[in-house]
Amino acid sequence: PAFTEQLRGGFEKASAGGKLSYEAFNGHLSGALPAVSVHGDKIRAAFDKSKDQEGFVDWPAFSSLAAMEPGILESFVPMEARAQPVYDELKATFDSGKTKPLEWRKQQLRALQRLYVENQQALREALHGDLGGGEWRSLIENGAIDDLEHAIDNMDEWAADEEVIPHGKHAAKGKWILRKEPKGVVFLMGAWNYQLTLVIGPLMDIIAAGNCCVIKPSELAPHAALMLEKLLHQYLDPSAFRVLQGEIPETTALLQLPWAHIMYTGSTAVGKIVMSAAAKNLVPCTLELGGKSPVFVDKTADLALAAERILVAKMTNCGQWCVTPDYILVEKDVEQQLVDELVKFASKRLGSPQDQRGDGSKYDFIQRIVNSRNAGRLKEYIDTSGGKIVFGSAQDCDVEGKFIPFTIISNPDRSSKVLREEIFGPILPVLGVDSVDAAIGVARDIDATPLALYVYTRDGAIAEKVMHSVTSGSAGVNTCNEQSVNADCAFGGVGSSGFGAYHGRTGFLEFSHKRTILYRTAEGHLFPKAMWPEANRVSDEAIATFKAAYGVE
Repeated sequence: PAFTEQLRGGFEKASAGGKLSYEAFNGHLSGALPAVSVHGDKIRAAFDKSKDQEGFVDWPAFSSLAAMEPGILESFVPMEARAQPVYDELKATFDSGKTKPLEWRKQQLRALQRLYVENQQALREALHGDLGGGEWRSLIENGAIDDLEHAIDNMDEWAADEEVIPHGKHAAKGKWILRKEPKGVVFLMGAWNYQLTLVIGPLMDIIAAGNCCVIKPSELAPHAALMLEKLLHQYLDPSAFRVLQGEIPETTALLQLPWAHIMYTGSTAVGKIVMSAAAKNLVPCTLELGGKSPVFVDKTADLALAAERILVAKMTNCGQWCVTPDYILVEKDVEQQLVDELVKFASKRLGSPQDQRGDGSKYDFIQRIVNSRNAGRLKEYIDTSGGKIVFGSAQDCDVEGKFIPFTIISNPDRSSKVLREEIFGPILPVLGVDSVDAAIGVARDIDATPLALYVYTRDGAIAEKVMHSVTSGSAGVNTCNEQSVNADCAFGGVGSSGFGAYHGRTGFLEFSHKRTILYRTAEGHLFPKAMWPEANRVSDEAIATFKAAYGVE
């Protein structure tokens, strides 16, 4: 009923004399709301069927269209009108204490497990609709099933009060407790590259910590966004968890609300916008951003193994993974050998550009780029790299078809975009360097605080030297990407790659308020009675006692 009332107001505002023209109707559908992206043609055809002889629809006809596809008609209701009632409802739920019992939280996490298990085919179709690829692509997002079980099994321990044993004079004051309490209503902004994992992953931590949550999936992955809206509303308690769809204007409106916490996964540029908006309401943020994650390969490394592990990580999801290797820095003594191993492995596992296009079957490994804009950006990186292309080519790129063949570039120009901007796609630059020290200098210059860093070496001292010299959100020695998928370990960035962290216990604490409580003994006061003033005067004895207690004159 509330939405119908809002929708009627939107209709009246858009219509003239109680009737809506196709031009006005279509103008509202020009945004990138997921429902518009997926079902726009269907709803436009329905409008055409419903219009009168003059080409207009009235409120009854418009209402029928809304019942047919409410997600599209949301474009007639400004987010300012939609968001506040949802926020108020979830805030009332939180204030009621409903989300605090641990068993209620576990019920919601078990429901998320059922969501995965009972909807495998629907989830596969949604993921394929956004990024293409075969069945394997959707299966790698099922890791959340085990992570949910991990959270359920460990929640009691994570949530338990921690008794603090204080030092010195504080011990005699009583019992000190650190209690983890829910924060409130959290705003979660998902990402398009791992459409399920980057919503359900942080959401499970938000739920485990006892919060309510508004989820906004990425509009760049509309099929998954709509599927998440449908399934999350079906499986979770809708009084505590709600999905709202939108693009930039809608997100801007949502960021104005006084959330208890904001979780965002995406680009550094948008992360700055999120942080700026959050500052107006003093809202804490967890920002999981990105950057240019380097791979160091020294002359002692097992080059065949390094090539395999680097490429398996880089190939996955067509390079659209925030922690994936962005570029390689290899000592010149072994540079050509590494390039040969990379090309040999890529040729065997990926084949020619035509092989990589796939046949549309469930067996395809390679996905598509998320949209033609990003495909065009990646093609430009190849065209302007100034390096030698040793695998792949710009000629085989299909920007409109969102296909970029896997491309390895030897020694691109240091000033080229492919070395100055985050790639986030199937392009792998390889730079020869004179030494590990030289590699450290290059990495610091390109990106001083990437989300991840990788070192391939047989020399443990070299690995430690690189990690000591270059800061990163996480790191892997003789591996890539694996460090980010362990639910027992923190995952997050540093500097321009973000801040805050989640996964497992770390995520539980991230979305909890750590509240210190002192259960005071019957005896004693904040200060001993001998230090209390008389007629607003503190005695020399009290001052001397204070000085002596701290060892000062």
